[in-house]
Amino acid sequence: MDKNQRRVLAVLMMRFGLNPYEAIPLASQWFLTHPTASWSTLSKLLLTGEVILKNGILHDVTPTEIKILTNQMRGQNGIEIKNRWYSFKLYPKCFTGVDAVDWFVKTQQVTREEAIQIGEMLIARQIIHHVHDAHNFKDEYLFYRFYVDEKVATYSESNSELASENVRSRIIGQDLV
Repeated sequence: MDKNQRRVLAVLMMRFGLNPYEAIPLASQWFLTHPTASWSTLSKLLLTGEVILKNGILHDVTPTEIKILTNQMRGQNGIEIKNRWYSFKLYPKCFTGVDAVDWFVKTQQVTREEAIQIGEMLIARQIIHHVHDAHNFKDEYLFYRFYVDEKVATYSESNSELASENVRSRIIGQDLV
């Protein structure tokens, strides 16, 4: 087994929680539909999130699928994106990891583990991110935001901070510098 084969198996085992007896057949099955691909190619695709585990098989994620998924997530029946408070700080236009995983499970017919991999893929493709860029995608009460909402969120945050300073200055009776 060469370096690239070991890397693929390591990624499959670590990222998807598979054992070698599960990982090897998955990779072999993927190569049946990609006969000209190399182990190096599969390794790169797994690391960039362009290949994910979905419904027990390795699935190539196309840009069109990503666009459809993100439109659904942001659509009328999508994930609840709203302003949220944590530790007296406002986080505009965000959603929680738990809500996203619940939505993926419900709408994409995937397991919770596969849903986490979808979230990780969206982070790898720089579509979403943790609001402080401090976490990978997790099935937890952590806040994530779409990058397309970042400019709006930053503007809203600065307005919120200015409003807070104005309120504080009125209460204290002096301007804040």
